[in-house]
Amino acid sequence: MQFSLELDYSALQPIERLTDFTNPTFYRDVPRDWLIALTDVRGSTKAIEAGRYKDVNALAAASITALLNVADDVEVPFVFGGDGASVLIPPKYKARAIEALVATKNLARDYFDMELRVGLVPVEDVVLEGYAVRVAKLRVSENFEQAIFSGGGVAHAEFLFKHPRRADYYAVTFDGEPRASFEGFECRWNAVPSTHDETVSLLVNAQGDADQQAAIYDDVLRQLEMIYGSREQRHPISPANLHLAMEPKKLMVEAKIRYQNISMRRLLHMLQNSMKAAFAMRFNISGWGSYKQIFMGATDHEKFDDALRMTISGTEAQREQLVAYLKEQYMQQRLAYGVQVSTHALVTCIVFDYFGRQVHFVDADGGGYALASKQLKAQLDALRPDHTTMAS
Repeated sequence: MQFSLELDYSALQPIERLTDFTNPTFYRDVPRDWLIALTDVRGSTKAIEAGRYKDVNALAAASITALLNVADDVEVPFVFGGDGASVLIPPKYKARAIEALVATKNLARDYFDMELRVGLVPVEDVVLEGYAVRVAKLRVSENFEQAIFSGGGVAHAEFLFKHPRRADYYAVTFDGEPRASFEGFECRWNAVPSTHDETVSLLVNAQGDADQQAAIYDDVLRQLEMIYGSREQRHPISPANLHLAMEPKKLMVEAKIRYQNISMRRLLHMLQNSMKAAFAMRFNISGWGSYKQIFMGATDHEKFDDALRMTISGTEAQREQLVAYLKEQYMQQRLAYGVQVSTHALVTCIVFDYFGRQVHFVDADGGGYALASKQLKAQLDALRPDHTTMAS
């Protein structure tokens, strides 16, 4: 198999529709000297039980923010996974990426009393074990293009990163006091009520060879369209339901991550800025009346990273119809899936430009992707007891 010597991710032709993510012509091989940066909140289930899933989401988003600020002069692919993240890093940023990862790990410990696992897995390692790391991107709007990973390599890297006998090899350390920039991280929106009855986080992992998987994913997407309607109809966020948090305690997460400062003075300053933004949006001052539409165009609620990952809104009847279909496909050993249901969505943001580059990570409240992944892993264990991907 031939691998490209260079990758200019920013120059890739974007996919215009999610349904085209199975088309191999949009993908490029990631060079073997690149690295897969991985983060994962350990003990996320206990955090969920304690009502702290917002903190879990925030730490996953914080790790992406820190790495994007390391590679500030190039565009790098990343995917948010609810309780963790995957970011592809060119080799020239390795030293700075290690520092940023360790700094984020320390932040999780010092400000959230949580353990954030961090590591770097060379692309070379997963290629030598028979997997590919391929990347494409989906155009969501002029301000955001979502990375898409295929080939099984990123999922296998996650397995290596978490494996009890191999994890230490991929863990990273830093001598001295590590520093990271979390500039751009924001967490100022209330949990967003579903646009319908419920908000569902869904994971689907197709089985078989590449052609079989493509056919299965195509069928899953057709079923989703038939059951839930278009991307716009099943969007878990609506502008009418987006409301900025107006209580200082609800700004605590951002204060911890972005500023490492939770003084009342800092919180009141943030609250003042939020009140100004809300006023400007309501009365369309300096173009802010369009901000919620800009926000909607930069959400990551439908994506693919070696598994279909979606957070959608619909009715209970629609979800029951979808699960009945997925269960039938699972019984035929065509796919494995995970579903988690809530009444609200959580939103965590990275905003470098309020009218430009930004991304808003969407997950279902109360466990979202983290709990859906546990159901998915249990099904994968049953289908393939010796499988080596999607480990938790």
